[in-house]
Parts: sequence; C-alpha cells; structure tokens
Amino acid sequence: MGHTRLGIIPKTQKWRDIVNGLSSSGEIGVQPPEFYNINSLISQTLEATQNYLGEAKNDLGLRYTFYLLAKVALASRDEGWVSSLQKLGINIREGDSLVEFTTEFQTAIDDYLSRNLHSSDISEIAQQAAGEALTNLVAPKAITLFGAGTEELQSAVKDYSTKNGFSRLGQKFFGIFVARYINFYISRVTAAQLGNPRLSHVGELSRFNDELQLHCEQSAKIVHDFCGEWYSKTQYIEGINLNNSSRFLAIALKKLQAEFELQEADL
Repeated sequence: MGHTRLGIIPKTQKWRDIVNGLSSSGEIGVQPPEFYNINSLISQTLEATQNYLGEAKNDLGLRYTFYLLAKVALASRDEGWVSSLQKLGINIREGDSLVEFTTEFQTAIDDYLSRNLHSSDISEIAQQAAGEALTNLVAPKAITLFGAGTEELQSAVKDYSTKNGFSRLGQKFFGIFVARYINFYISRVTAAQLGNPRLSHVGELSRFNDELQLHCEQSAKIVHDFCGEWYSKTQYIEGINLNNSSRFLAIALKKLQAEFELQEADL
C-alpha cells in the first residue's frame, strides 16, 4: 500500500491547457505577465491543494462523510437494507429512488454536523463530492427494465460494497473532492488577479470543469487500491467505524498530498 507513482500523470501541458481556459481569449499574453503567468498560477494552485489536503484530515465533516460512504456501501449487503440505512440516519422508504437516497444521505451528514456544532467549507465540499460520486456511479445501474426503486438502488450500490467496488467509489470521491476545491480556489485567485475572468461561452466553462475533474480523478488513482484494501481488511478484522475510517482518511490524504507535490515538481 505504498505510494505508487502514475507515470502518465500529470502532464505539464495538461495543467496549462486547463488553466488556459480561464482566459476569455485563451491568449495569456494580452495582459501583464505578473497577472497571467500560467506556471505561477498552476504552482500556487498545487501548493494550495497540498495545504488544503493537510488541513482537511482534521475536519469532522469530511471524516464523517467518508465514514458514512463506507457504511452505506456495507449496508447494501443487508437483506433489510432500508432498516440498516435508517440506523445510519438515512431515512428512505420502500420504492424511493436515487434522488431520495442522496438527499437523505446529505441530510444525515447535516444532522450529525448540527449535533456537533460544526460547519466548514471542507465539510460542504466533502458532502457535495460524496453525493456526486454516488450519483455518477450508481445512476447508470439503478435504472433497470423493472424500474428505479429501492431494490434496483440497493443492487446498484451493492456493486461498490466489494473490495474492487469500493476502490472505484473511493477514487471517485477523492477525485471529485479535490476537483471541487481546486475549482473553488482557482475561481477566487483568478477573480482577484485577473480582474474579471470569464470563459467566452458556456461550452468552454463545461469543458474546463470536465478536464479539471478528469485530471483530479486520474490523480486520485493513487488511492484506488488503498481504498479497497483498507475497506476489505478493516471490515473483516474489526468492522468499520468513525475512528478507523478517520485514520485511513488521514493516510489517503497524505498520499494525495504527495501526488500533487510531485505534480508541482514536474512543472
């Protein structure tokens, strides 16, 4: 479970292409170089991402979100799935579909954070990332010829309750989590440094977001096997709880930190 570097990630030109899209014209040289220094902006972004991941490990919202994600995957194995989810604070009814499920998943996290008087940007980004990860992976499998109710939903989620399945779910979650932060960070930095940056049309904005998320999900492959190995081994030995999932989370974030540190060094 060491840090295996992905040889094809990252490409400096890839980061340049992503950030270049923030200019309405795509021609960075039309503004003063101190404002439109692409390498500088990329370096700042990668450094901020590393710092962010270092801070995130202590965030209660992120820790609980990842814990709940693992518990939901495990619950899908139970015959009484609806009852198992209710024990986690996710109150769906027979016949509910993915929309109701993801809504209740978010509500369960909100309730936990409210009870613990906790609120943060990291928590919010983590919740959004988990909801998006579940939707992206589960939706294509949750709708069948027989409908899109609770049974179909459980069957779709169950695909991610195995070692290999949770590896995919974990990578997707961490990739989206990092992408959402980077998007948030870049939008603030460019707004301050570039005046009023905008993409020339909606299609470019969509392309920018897609390229950023793809890059982050590919970067998160560094924790792909680690997620599955931890999930399978921990559940077998002691059962997954908030404490051991939080310890795992800290190590996973450290691996991601190391990956983005290498990306910065590659500039």
